Amino acid sequence: MWNCPKVLYLFTVSDFQTLVLPVTVFAYLSAPNTSADRMLCSVFWTWLHLLQFCISNQSIHPKEDSLNKPWRPIPSGLISVNDTRTLRWVLLPLCLFFSVCLEAHWPSISLAIVIIAYNELHMSSHWFLRGFCYAWGNASFNAGALQIAAGQPMMISRTTISIAINSLIILSTIHTQDFRDQVGDKLVGRQTIPILWPKGSRIWILANLVVWSAGLSWACGCTPVSVPFCALGVFIGLRIFRARTTDADKRSYRYYNVWLMVAQVIHIPGIATTL
Repeated sequence: MWNCPKVLYLFTVSDFQTLVLPVTVFAYLSAPNTSADRMLCSVFWTWLHLLQFCISNQSIHPKEDSLNKPWRPIPSGLISVNDTRTLRWVLLPLCLFFSVCLEAHWPSISLAIVIIAYNELHMSSHWFLRGFCYAWGNASFNAGALQIAAGQPMMISRTTISIAINSLIILSTIHTQDFRDQVGDKLVGRQTIPILWPKGSRIWILANLVVWSAGLSWACGCTPVSVPFCALGVFIGLRIFRARTTDADKRSYRYYNVWLMVAQVIHIPGIATTL
């Protein structure tokens, strides 16, 4: 029998800082009248749906993880592929049931669809569909977490623009994570942007980080955060362009996640003027 808490933790641990933390911060800042119990439900909802995605994703190409992330549950032998697939389909109705209880069923249904599209329908293998699914998923995560934190469905309309901007940021920059995973991606035949355009993809990231940093700072007005935020975007962009080893790309991705979290909250209504 597999160690349930350890296995569930290892399935999602690499995405805590890349998804759970920024989504939680976004929901908290966008719902100023939230309470501790609603935030706990929001965080758990986010993690549970992340678990659904990770289990689905990691059961599709386990050989890829044996190269890129051998510590994950399947390649490390903590759980079999068959057990993982069973757990994957158990989680789908569980997530929907929990979401209905919290009145966040539409974001949950949206995530269920995009998870199937990304993993089971193999849209992750094409660079554009991969980015589109990430943007779609990010919007669904933000909408669901915010709706639960706010405690009212109408709250979502107040931050529609912010959610849309977040999705565009993800769509145009998320392939930053693919630089570090090129060995495993080539193994499974995945066509990511860094594999298709090794040099151009790094120039693209540099340009996008600079443009988004400057654009968001301008749109939100001059604040004390603007200069360090722009400087961070330029630093990360130049680092990705110049440092091209696997270890360097892993470190650059960690820096990118810091920039991304700031970028995803800096334009929330009522936040920019207080920074």
